[in-house]
Amino acid sequence: MIDKWSVDDTCHWLQTINLIDAKESFREQQIDGETLLGLTERMVERLFPVMKQQVTFMKKLSKLKNLETEVPQISCTQQEPCENEGSFVAQPWPAVYNLPVFPPELQAALQRKDPGFKKKDKSHIRALLIQVLFDSITKHTWYPNHKMYGDVLGSLITRFPFLKDGSSSGYDTLLECLRNKFKKERIPLVSSSIVLQMKEKYGIKRKCAGQTDSEGLTQQQEIVLDLEVMGEDETSFREHINAITLELRKSNPSYSEVKNRMKRTLFKRVQLMDRPAAEVMEQFPFLGVPQLMLHEMTMRFGTDLAKNMETSLNEMAPNIIRSAKEGSQKKLYANLIGPAEEITEGLVRNAALILLPALFKENASFLYCVDSEPKGPTPTIVFNGSPDPFKAESVSIIMDNVNIISEADIDMTQAVECLFAVYFLFNVQYPVDIKHTMTFIQKYMLKLRQEHDTRTPIPVLKMYSQLV
Repeated sequence: MIDKWSVDDTCHWLQTINLIDAKESFREQQIDGETLLGLTERMVERLFPVMKQQVTFMKKLSKLKNLETEVPQISCTQQEPCENEGSFVAQPWPAVYNLPVFPPELQAALQRKDPGFKKKDKSHIRALLIQVLFDSITKHTWYPNHKMYGDVLGSLITRFPFLKDGSSSGYDTLLECLRNKFKKERIPLVSSSIVLQMKEKYGIKRKCAGQTDSEGLTQQQEIVLDLEVMGEDETSFREHINAITLELRKSNPSYSEVKNRMKRTLFKRVQLMDRPAAEVMEQFPFLGVPQLMLHEMTMRFGTDLAKNMETSLNEMAPNIIRSAKEGSQKKLYANLIGPAEEITEGLVRNAALILLPALFKENASFLYCVDSEPKGPTPTIVFNGSPDPFKAESVSIIMDNVNIISEADIDMTQAVECLFAVYFLFNVQYPVDIKHTMTFIQKYMLKLRQEHDTRTPIPVLKMYSQLV
């Protein structure tokens, strides 16, 4: 009951609506639950000097008065019970979360600040704490989102500050334990109607009993479908994206932190990739970083493009170079390859990729161009600043006149990896003029499988036989 809230309760509510800056004013004015419900617009103006905060507060207060919750959730209901849960009746998530009553053993350990809570390895007492929090949350939902986790763990470390770790939130270690607990406990529920609801929400269907493999999920969909991130909502999604942007502005950004946040927002990004390239890159500029573009591909398709490309080129590049040297591509070969003493492994790999379209007798300008505009709207590698692609000042990947990637420190091999990432992430078809080359690189160099793979063209099979 809101009118029974204490001043601490109202301050905690302020924290949940991201207006924590007003906490001191609330304490000074002794605003408890009863006072909160009686605030007028004039009073709010005195509490919040910034107009935007006033508007936000009044909206939140209005919803609070109507006993509305702003936490989107899909929970089991009595009419549609989850398997393995019995007749479960979900309770709405509270506006202010109160910690559960801890069993005597756990309460005593918390009071004596038991070091077992902060052990690196598994500990009985921390497992007990996680179990109690898990039981408390599942009264409301089996799919807690970012805000719910924050409410629970924020309340916990407020009461027991010794539990804080060295992370920015103060509870990253406990958060990981709690998320893993939910992930583990939800595994038996994969066939339940509620889980199928979650799949439909994200446009993905899991193979049910009796279906063939062709009716089930592709590898790509399985990777995208991560139960752990389904609890994220629109607010936490924006927080993750903003945090990524701020991190990349640092002189030494933490790419592990960025990749972790990319994972937590992948489900949402998948839904938005069918939008125009300019709009996607404006919303997710970090995809313009080659390392992060390739990481996105690994998350989406489970394939390490760089590793596969290196392995394949080590085997095929010398044969591609020899075929070009002995065939009708002698002139192109001579222009790319200098004196024998200057030939390096990197040069051989890059030259092999540039020569490959010539072996297929296809138009290489749909794969790359040098100091010129791409010939079509499909993704194209552009070497800038020099007529020699190996001496280019920078390398770009352009699609629909949008500069997706522009880097000074990538070569042809890395550019091709990123090029295919753009093709797959944006679901673009290969141009007819370069189709055999692209299919060859995709299947035999990058080891990428498409969702609806067709038969490999005869010229591609012949070229593979010739080169290996």
